[in-house]
Amino acid sequence: MQIFKRMALIIAAAGVTFGLIVISIVVYQYTVMEPETPHAGDCQLQQLEQTHDRAAEVHTYQCTRGSETTWRGTEMWLYEPLTEEWQRMLTVKGEPCVRIHLNERRLTVAHAGNKLDFNLAEPVFIYKDKEGTSHSLAVAIDNQASACEE
Repeated sequence: MQIFKRMALIIAAAGVTFGLIVISIVVYQYTVMEPETPHAGDCQLQQLEQTHDRAAEVHTYQCTRGSETTWRGTEMWLYEPLTEEWQRMLTVKGEPCVRIHLNERRLTVAHAGNKLDFNLAEPVFIYKDKEGTSHSLAVAIDNQASACEE
């Protein structure tokens, strides 16, 4: 009987610990992880590409964020003009050369840096056109030494 009480206590402690970890992750994601949109932050537009139907735009910004420890890097955002919604697509610390090219359903990110430095939020992004139809935009990261020689 004593062993069952100890096992129940261990399982309860593990459950409480797991619950606290899950709650802290959710709180972190909704309070810290998602930065302000580029217009609210210290960001300068570097490049802008639009889909053929102008339902979505991909913006590349050079941004500085943070108060005490300054973070400087490149951010890529998907903007839907119809709904005025922003989705952060990609971030990379430092000042690597980044160029984007938008085809109908594919966004190619050409860069001269290290692919491991790129933090891609999702491999595919969903946006809606003016009729409300959902479309996808796949992101491909392409390492090109000549990305900024254009």
